[in-house]
Amino acid sequence: MKKMTCKELDGACDAEITGDTPDEMARNSREHAMSANDEAHKNKMKQMGEMLKGPEAVKKYMDDFKAKFDALPDA
Repeated sequence: MKKMTCKELDGACDAEITGDTPDEMARNSREHAMSANDEAHKNKMKQMGEMLKGPEAVKKYMDDFKAKFDALPDA
């Protein structure tokens, strides 16, 4: 299992997000942001949506995220 903060995942707070795989961590991050239901998280989700328009942008973001995930130590 690996961990990052919400902010390290381009989020709005210091909550710890964990996952055994990049996909699991991304899913847990999304669930966290959606359940937080505050303006800071809503704004970050909107910014991410704007940033990730188009398949090329999504692929680049996920490739970068997976490399960052792989470099993390196991928690």
